[in-house]
Amino acid sequence: MSCDYSVTMIIKNETAQKLGLWSAAFAAITELSFSIAFGLYQPILYAPWHGIEYFAENFKAEPFIAWIMPCFLLTICFFTMMACIHTLTGEDKKIFSLLAVAFAAMYAAIISTCYYIQAVVVMHNLLSGLTDGLQLWLFAMPYPNSFPGALEGIGYLFMSLSLISASRLFSGDKLCKWISRSFLFSGITGFFVFTNPLYPLPTAIILIIAAANAIVLFVSLSLVTIWFKRTLN
Repeated sequence: MSCDYSVTMIIKNETAQKLGLWSAAFAAITELSFSIAFGLYQPILYAPWHGIEYFAENFKAEPFIAWIMPCFLLTICFFTMMACIHTLTGEDKKIFSLLAVAFAAMYAAIISTCYYIQAVVVMHNLLSGLTDGLQLWLFAMPYPNSFPGALEGIGYLFMSLSLISASRLFSGDKLCKWISRSFLFSGITGFFVFTNPLYPLPTAIILIIAAANAIVLFVSLSLVTIWFKRTLN
């Protein structure tokens, strides 16, 4: 079974096909790694706030870096994957693939900066016991009404727009239709990262939406990996 290349892909480019395959595969792996590690981090994220000194004294680097680094790496893989999809897209749908790449670039720039600051600035200072000026940079209360919460909101908004744009590129057989649907679902549910700091929903609802988004995004990235592999056959 193969996709309808007359709609989804006209241009053959072996470099883009192979690079797309590996970037999509690594995107799926890093997304799964993040989802598991971040799920395990929830008790820390939503723990009662006892002050920044208490937070610093009890801060552990391992569970924190376990989800920060996959998020950082995902930005690179995701942007590369979208660039490869754009390269393989025919002229009739190039506008949507270009939008997908543009939004992916904005997502990658904002989110990679956010998490690099967390790893290099926030974590280093917490482990050193230096807490001056750090509270609004923490993944703790008042998150998501904090600098990382705001950066995540706008960053994942652009990721959502990239996924929604890319959903317009896939049509044809069942594989392509499922990629389109999963991209669209992931994009729509991802909007809640942007809207929740502005119009908060109950924590239980947000966690359910986040879990659904994580599962479907992993599935969609896995399906795109299969799609890239089939383009090489």
